Formats: sequence, C-alpha cells, structure tokens
Amino acid sequence: LLNIFFYSRPRARAEPKRIIGAPRSRQAPAPGLSGARAPQHDTTSMSEQAERYKSQGNAALQAKMFSDAVDLYTKAIALDPNSAVYFSNRSAAYAALERWREALDDAVEACSLKPDWVKGHLRRGAALGAMRKHEEARKAYLRASQLEPHNAQVQKMLSDAAEAARKAAEEGKNWENDLWSDDDEESTGANEQQGQPEA
Repeated sequence: LLNIFFYSRPRARAEPKRIIGAPRSRQAPAPGLSGARAPQHDTTSMSEQAERYKSQGNAALQAKMFSDAVDLYTKAIALDPNSAVYFSNRSAAYAALERWREALDDAVEACSLKPDWVKGHLRRGAALGAMRKHEEARKAYLRASQLEPHNAQVQKMLSDAAEAARKAAEEGKNWENDLWSDDDEESTGANEQQGQPEA
C-alpha cells in the first residue's frame, strides 16, 4: 500500500534553457515542398538590353537627336561588339553630325563584321565621298552594286561616285598642268633675263 500511495508520474524532460535574445534555429524546408523558393535570376540578357539601346538610338536618330543616338548605339556596341548593325547605325549618326572620320571607322568595322552586307558598303561610300575620297567611294559603291546588281538606288550611287571621281581626276590633271606651266614660264623668263646685263 505504501508503494501505491507514494507512486508518482515520471518527470517531464526538461527543455534546454534558451538564451534571451538568441535567434531560434529554423530547419530549411526540404526541396519540393511548397515553402521552398527557387532562386530568382535576371531573365534580361545582354543581347536583349543591347537591342533596347539600339531601338532607343533609332528613335533618337529619327528625332534628329544625333548625339544621343551616338551614345545609345555606343552602349549597344559595348554589350554586343559583334553586331554590324550597331556599327552601321552609329556610322549614320556620326554622318548626320558630319563627323566623317568616325563615320568611316564604324562603316569599315561593319563591313569587316559582315562583308556581304550592302548597307555597310553604302555607309563606307558615303563617308568617303564626304571626305572627297571619290575614287575610294566609287570602289565602295562598286562592291555594293556587285552584291545587289539589280538595286537601282545602288547603281545611281555608283554612277554619281564614278562621275565625282572622274571630275576629281581631271581637276588633279589640270592642277598638275598649271603647276608645270608655271615652272616653264619661270624658266623661260630666267633664260631671257640671262642675256640681259644688270642695270
């Protein structure tokens, strides 16, 4: 009987004391559970951002905001330096600003990246013509016409460049003739003076 009266339930297991202010540990949710979150990634690729810059550059070019267009195309090129279109478009923006050296450099780069693309050669011809390098411009338009022999606009550009090159060549010949004729007149005058005594 004494055993019955003095029987007691086993004591509950004491929980470990938690330090006040200490963060409670959380168990990471198992993969596949609804509480788990997949890592988020930026879905915008560099090429997509470059295309956005190009589109903005095109809008700026149409609005005659040429310096802004140059800046936007430059950003596109920084993200994708292998795009002939970006260099060609920036060449057009430089040409609108009459910065022909930069326009030519970009056109040459466009042709290097995409040799069989007509527009690159047209950009190159336009820059060379503005720089009064008419024979080189003619060759650029000739290459474009070989790529698109039935393009009437390209044929017109080639014809105009050939005419400009012909006139430039004639002017060069006339200048040489004038130069030689001046030398002949000076030499003739000197010969005549040799037979006259000095006063």
